[in-house]
Amino acid sequence: MTFRAAFEAFESALADLVLPEEVTRQILTYVQTRPNFFGMASKAYATEDGEFDILRRKPFTRLAIICALLPGLRQRFVDAGLPRQVWLDSIDDIRLRAQLYFEKTGKAGLSKNDARWLRHLIGFKLFKIGSLQFQPFEMLYLDKEGIGRDFMRFTETQKLRLPPGTPVLNTHIQHGADLRPEALRATFAQARDFFRRCFPSQDFKAFISYTWLLYPGLNEVLPAESRILQFAEMWDVVSAVDDKTQALERIFGGRRRRKADYPQESSLQRLALCHIDALGYALGVIKF
Repeated sequence: MTFRAAFEAFESALADLVLPEEVTRQILTYVQTRPNFFGMASKAYATEDGEFDILRRKPFTRLAIICALLPGLRQRFVDAGLPRQVWLDSIDDIRLRAQLYFEKTGKAGLSKNDARWLRHLIGFKLFKIGSLQFQPFEMLYLDKEGIGRDFMRFTETQKLRLPPGTPVLNTHIQHGADLRPEALRATFAQARDFFRRCFPSQDFKAFISYTWLLYPGLNEVLPAESRILQFAEMWDVVSAVDDKTQALERIFGGRRRRKADYPQESSLQRLALCHIDALGYALGVIKF
């Protein structure tokens, strides 16, 4: 494919992303003046050892690379016969992460963690249905048998109910996701239908989610009407651990050296700061 043809496909796919006009203009100019950019971008995730080339690039270049990979990803959606709305909703994760990065730094780009995470989307392994993202996955228990260390504990009964390696849908909750019960019920119903219809060769048995949102300690912190607690009520929590890493990252943007350094702008931040010991990490299951 000529550079001109590649650029036209890129420009069309970038329009689907609906980034801010100025950021779109900057990306188009950046790529247009680099004839070898598409070849470089194609190697972004070429390695399997986790040392991805994209992680060595500057934040703005990371964003441009992800955008340059969109035409190939869009073609996979088209070839699989997936609804256009699922394509638009799925790639919106890029826009959201770029927006959060801009709010944090004042610059257009993506963090290393963003670039690392987006390998799932670019690899055609992450789909936004309704309120949530779903990742086709094989059941993995975070214990000695599953990951080589005792991070979590699981009963043999649980492992018999959902054996390791069973096809499941790993469920992810984006920043600002609609957690109203009615929206979630519709989301899970749509997801069941979507994956049965569009991926009939994979017999998914359950939704799973590894997340701080399901940690039982939150019952001590949040009011009964909390959307988070209503979300948690939908899941069978099969294991929990006192690991606050994800909770601190999602609530406060990361761990701080002193308690006084934690932001207290939202009610959730204020409640969590008063009840740090109630934060943790859990695995939940919803059987099909």
